[in-house]
Amino acid sequence: MRTYLELVRVPGVLRVTVSQLVARFPLGMLSLAVLLHVRHATGSYALAGLVVACVSVGEAIAMPLVSRSVGVLGIRGPVLAAALLNGTGMLVLAFGPPAPALMLVLGGVIGASVPPLMPVVRALYPRLVPRRAVPALFALDTSAQELIWITGPVAATLLSGAVSTKAPLVLAAAVTLVGTVWFVLAPHIAGVRLPRSASRPGAVLLTRAVRLAAAASFALIASFGALELALIARFDGDSVLAGVAIAVSSLGSLVGGVAFGHRRIGPRTLAAILGGVAVATAAAGLVPGIPLLYAVLFLSGLGFAPSLAALYAMVSAALPESSTPEAFGWLNTAGLIGAATGTAVAGVLGDVLGPAGPFVAATTASVVAALLPLAPGLRPRPAAA
Repeated sequence: MRTYLELVRVPGVLRVTVSQLVARFPLGMLSLAVLLHVRHATGSYALAGLVVACVSVGEAIAMPLVSRSVGVLGIRGPVLAAALLNGTGMLVLAFGPPAPALMLVLGGVIGASVPPLMPVVRALYPRLVPRRAVPALFALDTSAQELIWITGPVAATLLSGAVSTKAPLVLAAAVTLVGTVWFVLAPHIAGVRLPRSASRPGAVLLTRAVRLAAAASFALIASFGALELALIARFDGDSVLAGVAIAVSSLGSLVGGVAFGHRRIGPRTLAAILGGVAVATAAAGLVPGIPLLYAVLFLSGLGFAPSLAALYAMVSAALPESSTPEAFGWLNTAGLIGAATGTAVAGVLGDVLGPAGPFVAATTASVVAALLPLAPGLRPRPAAA
């Protein structure tokens, strides 16, 4: 803990880290808020699912491009413009007419305008702390963001049930705008200009560390997406127990990130950690009883945040400062595609194999994630690790 206490005492670290986490909090409730509202407004689960898919596709396509733009336009302009468009899109969805075509377009707009705070702030971290402290700051950020995924869905469901399905969208719009303004007005953001990338768009994907981080993020988050569906299927009819199970896994990630994420992790150690995630994920599909299941889920989450923190640190060390915003944008895209793929494959296997099918999908994806750091074409050279 002393490492993290020393970090938050560094001028600017606490303000920048907390403000961007506040601004990103709506991401934890966005998909569920959109799903609940569109379903309520139109009576169609199919349309609600399509609108949520438009949100994910819009974010996946736009994030690397918007992240790259901060090197040309500066941080404040693109980030504030995105937040304003994002908040406006959510409000129009909440109070506009329930026309299917309009809702689909708004889903794409909301996704494409998600402020690029994750890529930007992770490109900024090496400027805030000494290079040796960057892995610990990545770990602190990655661990703290688990709170978004623990509390966001709860807030969305409570507000939808107690107030209206418009309420989570209004809250998400307000928090996005307030948090983003708080972030860009931080003194350590003023005057900061990230270097303009001289390479063509997408060229960062030729770097081994970026390819590894993108592939591993895809597989790891696909595993978690499949595991979520597996737990919902296992607790069919009891959303509370399923929600607690998912939260327990996220809690394990939070604890693991704080306990181990600040350590320097190389490819072999990363493969071992991800192997542990795979073993625990497989066990979750086999153990009887709720208490034992929750214990295994906690163990499966322990390696999640440290692994992501290690991947971010590898990318930061392997690239020039001008390329890191776009690279982290691609990692965000890989994670989004992974979540959608994992959920889709788990659904198909669930229909074919029954409740065990989603656990098979989750375990397979986590095994792939564990093997990737050792793959000859992906393993970073020692200098990058």
